[in-house]
Amino acid sequence: MLTNAIYPFVAVVGQEQLKKALQIALVNQKAGGLLIGGEKGTAKSTLVRAAKEIIGAQKIVDLPLNATEDMLFGSIDIEYAVSKGERRFSPGILSRATGNILYIDEANLLRQELLTAVLDANASQVERDGISFTHSVSYTVIGTMNPEEGVLPGHILDRFGMYVDSQSEKDVVIRTEIIRRSLACGSDIQSFRNSYFDETEKLAAKIALARSIVEEIEVSEAMMQLAAQMCAQAFCAGHRAEIYLLEAAKAIAALAERNYVLPKDVEEAAMFVLPHRMRKPPEQQQEDPEQQEEEQPDENEQQDQDEDSE
Repeated sequence: MLTNAIYPFVAVVGQEQLKKALQIALVNQKAGGLLIGGEKGTAKSTLVRAAKEIIGAQKIVDLPLNATEDMLFGSIDIEYAVSKGERRFSPGILSRATGNILYIDEANLLRQELLTAVLDANASQVERDGISFTHSVSYTVIGTMNPEEGVLPGHILDRFGMYVDSQSEKDVVIRTEIIRRSLACGSDIQSFRNSYFDETEKLAAKIALARSIVEEIEVSEAMMQLAAQMCAQAFCAGHRAEIYLLEAAKAIAALAERNYVLPKDVEEAAMFVLPHRMRKPPEQQQEDPEQQEEEQPDENEQQDQDEDSE
């Protein structure tokens, strides 16, 4: 039986793209994690929390917005030092997140230098008060954000493998079903959750199988060329896009129980990997002429400035 009071992943109505992006991130850590944008009330956090029941023994480790560098990377165990008179390193959040899912709610409100460190960390060396401790960290980052509360700069967005928008449902039938399920959950949450037990177990097994075969999936030369072509056409900076695109495509193939990548896998992966990396063509990246005109003073202003300088 389902025992924890979490809204079931499979019970969420709509948000199919978000569900698929989450499954890709859960199956293949090398896909670079996922950033979910969208207004409040669009099931962002609900789906991330619900993933707890489809990831087996893995845990979801929260990164609080008030985290400090010591909390993140670790520090001296003060209590041990006081009681034993010896220095000992106490691992931080990144260490606890290793092998698990690191969840950052409202990622756009976290200090940007800490967010960058979290996304870039592969092996961290922490030194505090004469103690040097090196440890490898490996986790899947999933973040949520409401763009109305602030956006992230491009160089940080590029560090997330995938991005997806969670949109409010417009269809009346879907909205009605959301209400119906919410009321049923509020009336008797355990019965509601139990009614989705079989579907939850089936999805958990699907995720587990995909994880077991994703590293064996072959990527042909043709798929590499397709990925490179798509990223070039999107004017992506650097080459993170190609790598994340193919790793996401591998996860999609694994979820389909295939050991090879098809063009449709790359095309589907592109919906999550390219949108936050796409740029205008080089000739259009120059400043907009209209903006230049706004910034240039008109003739009267220029004449006044010249007279003032005389």
